[in-house]
Amino acid sequence: MSESPYVIDVNQYNFTQIVESSQRVPVLVDFWADWCQPCQTLSPMLDKLAREYRGGVIVAKVNADAEQGLAAHFRVRSLPTVMVIWQGQIVDQLVGLQPESVYREIIDRLGGQAQESGDPVQDQIDALWQRGRQQQAIDLLREALKQEPDNAQLKISLADKLLQLDRAEEARNVLQNLPAEERERQPASGLLARLQFADLAQGAPDLAKLEAQVKANPDDWNARRQLAARYVLAGNPEAALEQFMDLLRRNPQFEDGAGRKGLIAIFEMLGNEDPLVITYRRRMFSLLH
Repeated sequence: MSESPYVIDVNQYNFTQIVESSQRVPVLVDFWADWCQPCQTLSPMLDKLAREYRGGVIVAKVNADAEQGLAAHFRVRSLPTVMVIWQGQIVDQLVGLQPESVYREIIDRLGGQAQESGDPVQDQIDALWQRGRQQQAIDLLREALKQEPDNAQLKISLADKLLQLDRAEEARNVLQNLPAEERERQPASGLLARLQFADLAQGAPDLAKLEAQVKANPDDWNARRQLAARYVLAGNPEAALEQFMDLLRRNPQFEDGAGRKGLIAIFEMLGNEDPLVITYRRRMFSLLH
């Protein structure tokens, strides 16, 4: 794993979170493999740009051999391939090794700016988190909040990380202490939507057991809804959307429209510009009309 908080190893579970980063900075998704010689040249070049821009761009690395589902989803046919994502949309695709100036021009065009100074506390928190030292990152966030108790951004960051660790009640307490206007807009509104799924999954079997349960009895609507919640918490919103779509299609009246409500909650969590939201909202409307 990279030592930089701006270079992130990506898989099917954390990919959506990385796409959310593209709402503020461009994300370069680098599809690579160990056997690909040009990839070995491109990788350090992109790492260098990420360090130089210090938060002005995110480099997301996808091992195409290990993550064949992601590679297939994006129709990657040769390596290296770099997908450029900006504000939730793929805006460019670079196949093969390109000169450094090409990547730099794209970053600059999309507004990524080399930053001479950032927020050193947030940089340290991000670095700790990416290195697997989650509790230290949370402790540092709490210390920062003691110095700035009214900092909404720090509170939202803390709630997000607590949710990632399945500490839903702690996250709920943090979010409830936000001003009303902050709770009603992204990213806090998305985190509050995610809390609904934490509540649904409370006391439910684990993901593997629920998958087996739904496979054995596709009409077990409650298990299907719990499975969708587990998928959300595991960082796989597309699988969750599929479960709620199936529930809406096959039993739209279950629990007063649980399928439709689940879809809408995920839409709120991901934000209106997310490609998944655009696709599944269209599918939802086609069922309802």
